[in-house]
Amino acid sequence: MSRLKGFAATDSIKPNTGMAPALQLLSREHTKLRRGMEQVWEFAAKSSVRREDFVREWIRREQKLRSAWNLHTEKEEQILLGVLSKYLDTDKGPAAVMKYEHELLEETFDELEATMDHLAEHPGDEAAFQKVAAQFRRACQVIGDHCYKEENAAFKLAQNLLTDSEKVLVLQMIRKKKQ
Repeated sequence: MSRLKGFAATDSIKPNTGMAPALQLLSREHTKLRRGMEQVWEFAAKSSVRREDFVREWIRREQKLRSAWNLHTEKEEQILLGVLSKYLDTDKGPAAVMKYEHELLEETFDELEATMDHLAEHPGDEAAFQKVAAQFRRACQVIGDHCYKEENAAFKLAQNLLTDSEKVLVLQMIRKKKQ
């Protein structure tokens, strides 16, 4: 397996210092999530021996990453979109795309984990390994594309629509959600 081309965490944009601290925080979480995906990929790529313990560790790392992703999407959907719903229909436009892509990634993780479980039972199954690798690359691509869109569209929209006091409220609510 090779390095994830075009996916490195450094490929992400740096949080815009002109944006509200809450939006900068969400952007930094994007960078951490992308870096986490890359680290899990590097772990998988290093192994030439595919035993059950290797696959179980890969699954453990993927599930830890998924938990971080789930917490992040909760912040975006429950907090950011909750406050933005005052200004826009969250069932249309950028907000709807954001929610749809979150659902798409959930499905992608579900499929990935099912294939990983099969691989753990049959660690020597090269076809299953290649399928897991392809699904993981797909998850990385979906996350990367999604984060880029949020940083360049949804967060800019929030920056322009929210009042200063609403931006502070969003930051306070995000900070209350435990990492």
